[in-house]
Amino acid sequence: MIKTIEDLINVNKGYFSEANKIFFNDIDYRLLTSKTKQKYLITQTYKWSDMFDGIKKACYVIKPISMDGKIGSLIDIEFKTLSQVKNYLKNT
Repeated sequence: MIKTIEDLINVNKGYFSEANKIFFNDIDYRLLTSKTKQKYLITQTYKWSDMFDGIKKACYVIKPISMDGKIGSLIDIEFKTLSQVKNYLKNT
């Protein structure tokens, strides 16, 4: 069972490698829990926002986490702030 971000990192070492972080332009990772007790990986990332205009624009994206720590598919919503993410999870 995954309880902390460290638990998730230990189960998914390749996902959290420095090479992946650089390739995907990720800034930070958090593990948050929704109202229904579902765990989610919250990633603050630049994605490829600077590909065309050279300006990095950070956003937050969400992926569900299974009980054994498998990282699920990206939920197709981008959030500008961590507060928006937390409000979304309160209603999930």
